[in-house]
Amino acid sequence: MTKRSVGTWIMLALTAGLMGCSTPDNTPTDSGVPGTDGSIPGTDGSLPGTDGSVPGTDSGTSPGAFRCTTGSLFSGYPEHDSEVGIHANEGDALAGVEGRPLGWRSVVFVGDHIVTIVGQEVWSSDLSASAPTVHRVAGATSSGQSLLDGPCATARFANLQDIAATSDGDLYVMDQTGNAVLMISDPFDATCAVSYVAGTSTDTLDITPVTPPNVGDTEGPGATAQFGLPGRMAIDAAGNLYVWDTGNNSIRRIGSDAAHTVSTLAPVVSGEHEVVVDGLAVIGSSLFALQHDTGNEVFLESINTSTGAKTEIFRGRATVFGFGSSDALQTGGLTTDGIDLFLYFKGGIFSVTTAGVITRIAGEEDIRSTIEFSVGYDPMVSHPALSVELANRSQYATAGADSWIAVDDAGDLYFVGSVLDPYVVRFDCGR
Repeated sequence: MTKRSVGTWIMLALTAGLMGCSTPDNTPTDSGVPGTDGSIPGTDGSLPGTDGSVPGTDSGTSPGAFRCTTGSLFSGYPEHDSEVGIHANEGDALAGVEGRPLGWRSVVFVGDHIVTIVGQEVWSSDLSASAPTVHRVAGATSSGQSLLDGPCATARFANLQDIAATSDGDLYVMDQTGNAVLMISDPFDATCAVSYVAGTSTDTLDITPVTPPNVGDTEGPGATAQFGLPGRMAIDAAGNLYVWDTGNNSIRRIGSDAAHTVSTLAPVVSGEHEVVVDGLAVIGSSLFALQHDTGNEVFLESINTSTGAKTEIFRGRATVFGFGSSDALQTGGLTTDGIDLFLYFKGGIFSVTTAGVITRIAGEEDIRSTIEFSVGYDPMVSHPALSVELANRSQYATAGADSWIAVDDAGDLYFVGSVLDPYVVRFDCGR
């Protein structure tokens, strides 16, 4: 396994730091116990179901196909070239100020709460309210970047890149520039507190992207472990975390034991090409990793969470999703409802079975290269799922942004498009 040089780490840190300092920011994934980071409860570590087979009825038969009917704007203002969005304030409407909301990144669901990370902050909204508003859970944006644990009101983060939720409703956040994973306990109560889990485990002020703290490749207890700018994260039913460690080209496992022991689960490699992990999700005892490489291939692997053994689900160029062989890749986000996987690719949302059967379930197929929405298309109203125009390649190239996918407890999908003004589209879905 080839490790990236310190110079590469610094370049990654510069990119992450520049993203983390802007208010409506970017960079993904994913989600969990349906609606968190891809984990799914189970008693035997296999796919949920009464006999440990493919979930379905008591006989273990396959469930119905997953379908989406309509999609509508959930929050934000989906115009990539508009004035940079106004940051939402405590108590503002979920839709955002003047149509512009939080700088949405990865999204998870905890009961009726939707939770997102915004650079140096964590925000939530109670969707059961008649008029949902947004509330800061922890952190505060500032010109400097710091890591501080303690009460949520005074806790600080440097550059949050992903979030996961436990079955008990606590949160884990991954700070890329700070090389740390932290826990937020009781996130919606007055007792809300932030504590260190793995990686950097001491309060650190004045973090800069060119000199990220605690860079390394050390396994063992979380308090002494080291990462190289971690990028994506997922959680399983037992509370074990899985992190894409970008600088060390590996998937790291953070155990749910008292010491939060860190170990290397599997390498991240693709021949001679550099690999980017676009999303992680867990079903039973399998960690799924959506990836692409500099050889213009996209691929999905299943990784056994006990042994690290890999199984390739699919691999290929854009033709895998029905595009031309010379088309550039554009991936972003991976989530699961515990049965199938869902991902974004080039303006569409696709379901993928664990056997590798791919089906487009949302997103207009013919929107590939236009910068704006089609003439006459109104992004503010509901459309049939397959007619919804999602952020396309040109919008992302202009904004340099990313996207994420989430699923709630009801099975509805959420697309987070982080163009200059981040926005969220909600799809009515089910089986």
